[in-house]
Amino acid sequence: MRTRRSLHALAGTLALGAALLGTLAADPAAAQQSPGSGAGQGTGLFQMTPPLGGAARAPGSAPPPVSVPMIAPGAAAPGTPSAVAQPRPPAAQAPFAQAPAALAPALEAPAAQPSQTEGGGAPAAAPFQMVPGQPAAPAATTAARQPVAPPRPDRYIIPQQRMVFAGEVASRAFVIYATQEEAARQATFLLSYLNAVVVMPESSRIRVTINGQAVVETPISSSQEPSRIAAPIPRGTLRAGANLIRIEVTQRHRTDCAVTASYELWTEINNEGTGIAYAGGRPTILGGLDDLAAIGFDARGATNIRVITPGSVENSSPRVLRAIQGLALRGLFPNPAVTIADGAAGPAPTGTLNVVIGSAAELPRLMANPMAEARQRPVANLVEDSRLGTPTLVLSGPTAADVDRAIDRLNDFVLNQTDAIQTATSFAPNAPLFNGARTVRLAELGVTTQEFSGRRLRVEFQIALPADFFAEFYGNATLLLDVAFTAAVRPGSHVDVYVNQQIASNLPITTRGGGLMQHQPMQIPLRNFRPGINHLWLEVVLDTESDARCLPGATLPGDSRFVLFDSTEFAMENFARIGTVPNLAALTADAFPYGLAGPPTAVVLARQNATTLATAATLLARLARAHGRPLPLDVSPAAATLGERNALFIGDIDQIPASVLDQVGISASTRSNWVVSAGDDAAAGTDNADNYDGVLERFRARQSGGTGGAATAAGTADDTNTPEVYERWRNAVQNTGALRALADSFEGWLKRTFSISFESLRINQGQRTLYEPPPRTSVLMAQGNSPNDAAVWTLVTGRTSETLAGGMTQLVSDRTWNRIGGQAVALQSASGEVERREVNSHRFIVTTPLSIANIRMISANWLSTNIVPYALMLMIVSLVLGITTFLMLRRLGRPS
Repeated sequence: MRTRRSLHALAGTLALGAALLGTLAADPAAAQQSPGSGAGQGTGLFQMTPPLGGAARAPGSAPPPVSVPMIAPGAAAPGTPSAVAQPRPPAAQAPFAQAPAALAPALEAPAAQPSQTEGGGAPAAAPFQMVPGQPAAPAATTAARQPVAPPRPDRYIIPQQRMVFAGEVASRAFVIYATQEEAARQATFLLSYLNAVVVMPESSRIRVTINGQAVVETPISSSQEPSRIAAPIPRGTLRAGANLIRIEVTQRHRTDCAVTASYELWTEINNEGTGIAYAGGRPTILGGLDDLAAIGFDARGATNIRVITPGSVENSSPRVLRAIQGLALRGLFPNPAVTIADGAAGPAPTGTLNVVIGSAAELPRLMANPMAEARQRPVANLVEDSRLGTPTLVLSGPTAADVDRAIDRLNDFVLNQTDAIQTATSFAPNAPLFNGARTVRLAELGVTTQEFSGRRLRVEFQIALPADFFAEFYGNATLLLDVAFTAAVRPGSHVDVYVNQQIASNLPITTRGGGLMQHQPMQIPLRNFRPGINHLWLEVVLDTESDARCLPGATLPGDSRFVLFDSTEFAMENFARIGTVPNLAALTADAFPYGLAGPPTAVVLARQNATTLATAATLLARLARAHGRPLPLDVSPAAATLGERNALFIGDIDQIPASVLDQVGISASTRSNWVVSAGDDAAAGTDNADNYDGVLERFRARQSGGTGGAATAAGTADDTNTPEVYERWRNAVQNTGALRALADSFEGWLKRTFSISFESLRINQGQRTLYEPPPRTSVLMAQGNSPNDAAVWTLVTGRTSETLAGGMTQLVSDRTWNRIGGQAVALQSASGEVERREVNSHRFIVTTPLSIANIRMISANWLSTNIVPYALMLMIVSLVLGITTFLMLRRLGRPS
């Protein structure tokens, strides 16, 4: 009986299903009108569809990352159903009899035929339903499923090409300038970032403050694709003028407690998605010169200065180079990039400043809306132009003399750099300038008291030294530490100080049971410092028993085990001050010696074209910023006077005279060996470039090595005498190897005993050698004396004018500019590497009064640098003393 009843029930069910299928086939719209009838949407009782935004993918493939749409504060995303449907009244629920109808379209649909949206992608599925008994939310329309581009900032704020926060604790502060209209308008802060997959989101956070007011504070959880966060900026937070932005990052590892694992933690800010969006768009920048600092920069952190001027480059270059220096001083641009245009130009993108230079009669050809005031008086104002866009700076007047007066008004500005160097627009606070003995607290350097529970604590700060800083081999700076640590910190922990990316001092922690250090001195040799900006960081590495065991949950924040107090001080005593040339580090510090009193600096352009002029303008913008005031220039110098005056030579190397190359110590063969173009440089990988350069350098060394190089270059066909070949190789290998081993052993003993190496002896100092840069060099900078040794010549060159212009923007950026030094540097744009050639011999230039104390320190440094003359002087003095003593004893003494 039970079997017969089951068969009857099954037959009835099949009949009902067949009837329903027939009905649906006759009227397909009925299936579409029933709730939850979409394919793959499930029944009205329970939804098992993927989350909204999931696209069709191959079976077994990893699910795509879920991106959270950015929603303006206080608003709901239109057309976006809730991830979890809210319960509805029972009367609104679909009856159970309608549930099979939802399966009909799935039975009739052809297999493996996903429908496509208008954009070509798979349609988005309805949200995942986790509430039993509820129907599916209605699917979004095709228009709503179209990918919506995330909002872009009206103003970018990251002042460099890449900003990466590494380690367990990291922070960075910088200043942006805002106009009065920007400060008053409603604004939203946009943040986009990407982090390492090993960062634990539960205990890692990123925090952004503006003028001390927290704007964003969120967990770090974006390891698959850049996240996008929008947060309203409270009214009154942004101010007219300078605004301090601080980004702080706290990161913890998911599984590993080792100190080495902290190097795997990083969070990178996505420049294109980070900035400020204004309601109704960014306000127009109009008015006077005080708002130039609010121009900002593009997504790469560069401020593009587009100069529009009539006439030939030769006639306009004096005005352009003078105007660019005033712009750099007033705008405080962290990374200026200048281009020259003649005539019409399109609308300006974000981070671009148009500069129109010309008389009132020439303005109609240069812009769509010329200023009427320019026909009456000199003008230097920011305006809006329908052709060029905004902001546009107009430097004009009725006559050519009035145009020069407008540029003089722009250049009537001096940066106050007597106590600190203006670095806040890229790294805040400003770097304090040490002109002599001085002590500063970490609180003045932007470092706050920090309690730490992790494994590796790192804090960064900057100081500045004058261009005539002369302390290579004597003296120390001192870091007076105020720290405390608990009993959990074991001996073997240590505190390290890095200066300009090189370790300079180490303090081991040897006590057990915790401790408190008050003004514990750490000596930092002055040889680690350079003229200009010096980047320092203090790194504390902690070893604990709990980290060695690394039990589950050990990476989570716990009780603080170390504290660094902001009362820690950095101190320097008086040091020797005298200028030296050649010295490219002094050039980057204060445009030395071009800022000294004397005739104007001669600027020699290898080609009179817009590209070379733009390169010179970009360089002079950075030099003026370093000097704090515009440099007096002579753009059309007489060739007969170049030997007696400071000069800058700028252009592609094919147009640089051989005499100039020889004076700055560059080999003339560079013209033929420097064959790699900018496109090849960018396309080649870093590893290949390194291997290629290494092979060429080794080959040149062999070629200049005498018989060894000749033997290597010669073919085996000519070496038919086997005994002679064997004897030559035996002598070369055995004798050279034995002598080299003996020399290396002796040099090692000198280093261990006296900290002296063969290089420091400078035995071959008098032998002048010429420098040849690597073939993949983008920009070459070299410095030397003029032919009569009365002035300084500096060469800035590239393989072509275009290569030089492209590499100059990278050369003047903070990341590269503060690494320049020595007699010559070669920048490779593709890898960012800077190769330095150190100074073989230099000439002194007196910059401060030669007091007895200063002469003593100059002598101490010179004698420490020149060990052989120092030793000879000691021998001569000892010999004279011995002879004098012998003669005196013969006359005055009595024989015993």
